[in-house]
Order: sequence, then C-alpha cells, then structure tokens
Amino acid sequence: MRITSVIPISIFLFFISDIIFAQQIIPLYNSALDCDFDKKDRIVEEGGSTYIYETKSPEIWYYTSENKESNKPAVLVIPGGGYTYLSITNEGISIAKWLNSLGIDAFMLKHRLPNNYSGTCKQIVATQDALRAIELIRNNSSKWEIDSNNIGVIGFSAGGHLASAISTKGKLNINKPNFAILVYPVITMNLNSKTWTFNSLFGENPDPDIIKKYSNDLFVDEETPPTILIHSNNDVGTPPDNSLSYYSALRKNNIPAALHIWEDGGHGYGLAKGRGSIESWSKIVEEWMSMKGIID
Repeated sequence: MRITSVIPISIFLFFISDIIFAQQIIPLYNSALDCDFDKKDRIVEEGGSTYIYETKSPEIWYYTSENKESNKPAVLVIPGGGYTYLSITNEGISIAKWLNSLGIDAFMLKHRLPNNYSGTCKQIVATQDALRAIELIRNNSSKWEIDSNNIGVIGFSAGGHLASAISTKGKLNINKPNFAILVYPVITMNLNSKTWTFNSLFGENPDPDIIKKYSNDLFVDEETPPTILIHSNNDVGTPPDNSLSYYSALRKNNIPAALHIWEDGGHGYGLAKGRGSIESWSKIVEEWMSMKGIID
C-alpha cells in the first residue's frame, strides 16, 4: 500500500535537506507576479517520490558540482509531470546529481504549473519562469564561475516541451540556452490528439491559433541551439513522433542535432535504472556533450 501525504514546503525542505543538498534555493522574482492570486506551495509524497502540485514562489534549486575550475558548464533541469505537477525526485534531484558527477552545475526549476491557472496565464507562466531562470543563471555566471556561453537545458516530457519552448523563443545571449537535451519531450500540440500536457496548458475549447503558438517544432530557426533528443518507441503517453518532428525541423535549419530512439523504456523513466537498454541514454548524452565540447 502506498501512503500519500501533503507536506508544507518549509517542513518538507527541513526534513529532506540531506537529500536535496542544494547549495542555494534562489527566487526567480523579487516582486509579486501578475498571474498569481492566493497560490501556495503544495508538495505530495507518494510511493517514495516527491511531487510539487502547486507553486507559490518560482525558484531555481542550485546544485553545485565538485568541478573546481572556473567557466564550468551549467544546466537548467526541468522535471516533467504534464504541467500538472513536477516530478522532482525522478526527473529533478536525481538528474542534478548525475550532472554534478560530470562536473556540471545544475539548477532545478520549480516553475508555476499551467494546470493551476486560467485564461492567458495558463500558457505564459511556465515559459516566463523558464526564460527567467536561464537569464538569472547567465547574469550570475561570473559569481558562480559558470561559462555564460555554456548554459544548457534538460527537460523531461512536459519539461521537454518547456525546454524546447525556451530553445525556440528565447533571445540569444539573454534567455536562450546554448544547448538542449530533450528526454521523451512533448513537442507538437494537436486538437486531434489531446494529451494530459495539452489539457493542462490549454483547458477546454482552446483557440486553434493559440495552440499553434505552442507547437515548438514550428519555431525552430537558425538560432535554435544544438539538441539531442531521447525517446522510446513504445512511449504511449508521448509518442516518438514528437521528437521526430523536432529533429526534422532542426535538420531543415542546419542545427546540429542527434536523435536516439530505443525500442523499450515507455515513458517517465528518469535515469531509467533497471529499465532495460534505455538505461544507456545518460551515457549517450554524456558522450554527446563531450563531443560537442560542453564537458571535457
């Protein structure tokens, strides 16, 4: 039997501080936000994993690597959860630890969740937070001894959609990442195949013109960063067609790109420990980052 409990974030952070081991928890904004009214932090523990269902204060959780050199690479980590929650154990903290082992500083994004908003706020809150996170990391790169030209993003599922959004809509040298790692990402939004992420982002009866603005494969251009895409053929929740469409758009725009599709894995596997051959995805990404000069 699994026990589910809701824990206030202050108490939660106190009790699992040894697990999080973040050097800093950094607010994204210094003032109240237009779309936020009576929001709270709501965290759920279930089956040994932690999920954030509502965000009062958007933040980045900073995990430093043991890399003592200046001009380190950094990566913004965006967990998935269908824009309804953030899967911070499976697709956040564990990913930050893996990146740290490669000498990369990691920042896990605790962003606002579209499912908790209505009207135009549903579409803009997550993207605003992700763009602000990249800008904040870049603006503080000297203080944190990070290479401002070597800041990437990794996103899972809906987090992959958000990572591709800032890759295509961000501004160079401000809030656009320098490279992207998209793991079973949601990319294309389609009225004929409404997904969990789609419903959280648009609600009922969305305007088709608004939907098109969030199909990120349509916005790839010559300024989109080099990207590696990871997917499984048997992913039912987010079919690999999503990665295929983004990869095709990258190729059309001559953007360096890699695409790896495993037969097994399904969806939501994080680092995929003990999940079959898909477990090798992190090694493939490590090799890609080395080949691109992101890490030594």
